[in-house]
Amino acid sequence: MVRELVHDPILLSRVSEPAGKEDWAVAQDLLETLIAHEDSCVGMAANMIGVRKCIIVFDNEGTYMMMFNPEIIKKSESY
Repeated sequence: MVRELVHDPILLSRVSEPAGKEDWAVAQDLLETLIAHEDSCVGMAANMIGVRKCIIVFDNEGTYMMMFNPEIIKKSESY
């Protein structure tokens, strides 16, 4: 289901909780929402659809990827 996007910076800055198998439906909604906004977005986090879970989805050169509880473990340059 395509969900409405959250734009409130206060809501988006809140800490998310770890995601589990029970959050699969949220991840599917997140992916469908990303696809619906593919003209303006290449990736989304669950908080962008109002769910405080550690889930992200993104377009990886034409292949949609989904990650539960991702962690940054290495960087190559300053952002």
